Amino acid sequence: MKNVLIYGDSNTWGYDSARYVPEADAYQRMNETERWPALVRSLLGPEYHIIEDALNGRTLMWDDPYMPGRNGLKGLQTALDTHAPLDLVVLQLGCNELKDYFNLSAAMIARGMETLVRACGVSYYGYPAPKVLLIAPAPTHPDIAAIRAGSSFGPTAYRKSCELGKLYRAIAEKHGCGFIDCAALGFEINTVDGLHYSRADHAKLAPVVAGKIREMLD
Repeated sequence: MKNVLIYGDSNTWGYDSARYVPEADAYQRMNETERWPALVRSLLGPEYHIIEDALNGRTLMWDDPYMPGRNGLKGLQTALDTHAPLDLVVLQLGCNELKDYFNLSAAMIARGMETLVRACGVSYYGYPAPKVLLIAPAPTHPDIAAIRAGSSFGPTAYRKSCELGKLYRAIAEKHGCGFIDCAALGFEINTVDGLHYSRADHAKLAPVVAGKIREMLD
């Protein structure tokens, strides 16, 4: 059995912008037939143990003053230890760093991702370090600043999000990682919040990820 850790933020968790529950004042989570990590599990079958570790608001390596406990580097180090041995780690993060109050350039965000890639190179309990599949998130909606007026995502968010694919690809090539760029998959980012993937987007991503996992592990 191949052990695969999928580590990400709300677009891995399955945050559903189309399913708002007024009484809870919250959006729900996509189910096992909708969110992409669960679809990957279904596509790959029983020979692969898919571990979902996704968290809304998770950052790469920065502490969010408004959402504590979301530091991705700290969480990843725990997850790598907890789930060892791992054959592959799938990383999809970087959208939350687009918030204005972090004041990060796209290059700085990419350096944060490279820190996570390096963290995956650690061997736990004598097991080989896992391979890494790096997924560049899709760009935000071009009008995210207007869609989320008064939120943390300002006028620079879209431009920086468009730069991440090229920067992440360079990291993947440098470290010998697998790579997928969501920008190439034709996502239609919703107009409710300008950030989260639709069910159709999840359905597009899942077979690409499943195919890449097979390629890297078989």
